[in-house]
Amino acid sequence: MKVYGVTNVKGGAGKTHTTVHLAFQAAAHGQRVAVLDLDPTRQSVNWIEVAGLGIPALHIDIKQADLEAYISQLRDEGDFDAIFIDTPANDRDASLETLMVSDIAIIPVGVGSSDTGMLGTTERQVKRALQLRPDLRPYILINRGKFAPARERQTVEECEKTGFPILEARIPLRGDYQAAAGNRPDGHHYAQVWRELNA
Repeated sequence: MKVYGVTNVKGGAGKTHTTVHLAFQAAAHGQRVAVLDLDPTRQSVNWIEVAGLGIPALHIDIKQADLEAYISQLRDEGDFDAIFIDTPANDRDASLETLMVSDIAIIPVGVGSSDTGMLGTTERQVKRALQLRPDLRPYILINRGKFAPARERQTVEECEKTGFPILEARIPLRGDYQAAAGNRPDGHHYAQVWRELNA
């Protein structure tokens, strides 16, 4: 079982979109998938339920639950091939706990937003986790891209300073992604992300 943690302490960075789209891609590729939503707003769970995606999705109160023990139990039971964890904004504890149980960390960063301004906090969380879990594979995913090349270059340059790999796939600023919540995912850009993560 592989655990994909989607994290960025900045709100509005695209964590929920990334979580749901990648879980959908994994399921479309024949993986047995589940989503764990640590966000109190339950956005991933709500989206999956409203869209009728048929993906098991569970909200977990990170302040009450032992995430490490739960992931360990899921690994032992062997019912899933992939677990995707959606993390809340501005919750460093949830971010770090997610990183500590993840095999792959995906860090969405938006172009032309304040995402890079807070990237340092997420970078420190990831590097702290890497000290204890050197096998963790972090990747940065650029979203809201392909509309302002100069800004995209600046964003990429800021992200390169972290030393984390930046995925080649870009998620553009498009109306269907902006209004996608609650609908069946239909994004070939996330298919490219899925292929890169599992190359």
